[in-house]
Amino acid sequence: MRKKRKKTEAFENEEEYKGRTFKILKRLIQYIGSGNNRLVYPLIVLIISNVIINWFTPLIFRSLVDEGLGGGIGANEGDIDIVIFLGTFFFIFTITGVLTRIAQGYIISKLATLTMYNLRYELFVKFQKLGLDYHESSKHTTGKKLNYLTGDINTIQQLIQSGLLLSVSNFFLIIGSLIFMIVLSPILTAILFMIVPLFFGIAGILFKKARKYFKELRERIAIVTSILDESIMGMRIIQSFTVEEDNYDEFNKATELEKQTTMKTAKLMAFIPGIIIIVIAIGISSLFFTSGILIREGLLTQGTLFAFIFYLFSFFEPLFSLIGLITLLQNSIAAGARIIRILDENISITEKENAVEIQNIEGKIEYNNVSFSYEEGVAVLKNIDITVNDKERLALVGYTGAGKSTFVKLLSRFYDPIEGEIKIDGFNLKNLKIKSFRDNLGIVLQENFLFSGTIKENIRYGKLEANDDEIKEAAKKVKAHEFIMEFENGYDTIVGERGSRLSEGQKQLIAFARTLIADPPILILDEATSSIDPYSELLIQQALETLLKGRTSISIAHRLSTIINSDRIIVLDKGQIIEQGSHQELVEKDGFYNHLYRMQFKDPFKKEKPDDIKEFRLIDTNRENFDDKKRFQQFF
Repeated sequence: MRKKRKKTEAFENEEEYKGRTFKILKRLIQYIGSGNNRLVYPLIVLIISNVIINWFTPLIFRSLVDEGLGGGIGANEGDIDIVIFLGTFFFIFTITGVLTRIAQGYIISKLATLTMYNLRYELFVKFQKLGLDYHESSKHTTGKKLNYLTGDINTIQQLIQSGLLLSVSNFFLIIGSLIFMIVLSPILTAILFMIVPLFFGIAGILFKKARKYFKELRERIAIVTSILDESIMGMRIIQSFTVEEDNYDEFNKATELEKQTTMKTAKLMAFIPGIIIIVIAIGISSLFFTSGILIREGLLTQGTLFAFIFYLFSFFEPLFSLIGLITLLQNSIAAGARIIRILDENISITEKENAVEIQNIEGKIEYNNVSFSYEEGVAVLKNIDITVNDKERLALVGYTGAGKSTFVKLLSRFYDPIEGEIKIDGFNLKNLKIKSFRDNLGIVLQENFLFSGTIKENIRYGKLEANDDEIKEAAKKVKAHEFIMEFENGYDTIVGERGSRLSEGQKQLIAFARTLIADPPILILDEATSSIDPYSELLIQQALETLLKGRTSISIAHRLSTIINSDRIIVLDKGQIIEQGSHQELVEKDGFYNHLYRMQFKDPFKKEKPDDIKEFRLIDTNRENFDDKKRFQQFF
């Protein structure tokens, strides 16, 4: 049974954003208008036109009833010319209103789509700018990031398209209708608004409950997304340990809770309109009773009552929409807060305004009294003081957690040192343009990511302008060409998601070719051969003898056989350099490195012969004609 994950917090740091609804909306509105003025201004004109048409349409019907049909005080016979004139006027108003509504709807949809696109683009760009301190944090899982880019952005699009922009015209419709109702009949307006406190009181209770349900629903969705993401990414482990049933039960429980919350929300949202309509019906019934008395006493015309009812519906319909917007807002404001919080997130690795673009790197690297920690008080590297000469082969060894990967992460400036400085060719990394020096670094990691395209596209990722001949040459150098050509489509073979169609060793070789095609002056190998079988490792070692010439390299390795020929080996333990020297010097020193070396090459079945193994590694890995795979396998 897998360990149950903690309850996902859908609203991170929610207290920080309480009472900031207006500020969040203001930011979202800024994104609506940003770069879209050519759409915003026509939309304002259309909204004003629609509001004016809605304001004056009921007056047409008042004239129609009182003057055209003779329903005014004194009940005259009416006038057919007035009926025709008002009918024509109403037709023009209606056609104009329909056209403006169509244009308004189209512009609002376009603005909502463009805003979604711009927000998603900015969010994606921000994710790429944020440092590894953000992406490697346990708080920011892949599932959450995907939910930000999809679910939260889509929620904002729905908010804009379904109500936020229309609320402007609805607001003016409500104010205008109220003014016209007061002008037409202050008495009816006063009686009608006796129900307003009741209306808002009941609506407030219902929507407060709805907000609670929406908050719970967003949390349930976040949990389901997180489980789904982990299940898909970890499918091999799930199937390997045959825990499909347990995984299904966990997912089913999460989706069941989501379904229950969704149904509670749906029931409440279905219940709300009915309650509100009943309250409105009470007000309208009171209106009819009072208006009957006023008409009988000659204080109100039939046409005025007709127009008043029109304004009444023109008042409540947009009010209904605004209440619906409040409901949607409850669901959207948390999404908006999360998006804005990410967009406002401090970028830990930044460039200075006067940053220098470094060119023609020689490859000299200096760590001057460098210390680093991921968490305050827990040092990962302590006072690292070392110079790597240009074109020197440096290797880092040590137990897991000694600080080896952190050493090269600092060189790549994925993090900055807490103390000290790192230099390349005498330039402090903090004074250089990030792209300019990263372009000169080639990195091969232990777990390499392949994109779901072709082999050719994945190799070309290291040098986007590379032609097919350069791609093949890089693959040949790392001994990948042979297995690539065994595929039916060769270099056009689709590797699958994350390279799922390739073995671990094949993925490693593709990643190696991808790095080498960039021809970087500095090469970083972080456990680069850990996933490769011994024979492939030997072939790569042969290639490296040629490829590492003329460039500075830093290799991290647990398998000491891969770094024996390094110019210098640094031994790290608990974030400190405890030994350094060549392989031979460190073996003769009989210290920590020699202990690691003897552990790895100890033969439990035969008499230990580290010198024989050392000699084989030093001599045979340099043989250019070593291609006898059977002999190699027999040796081991």
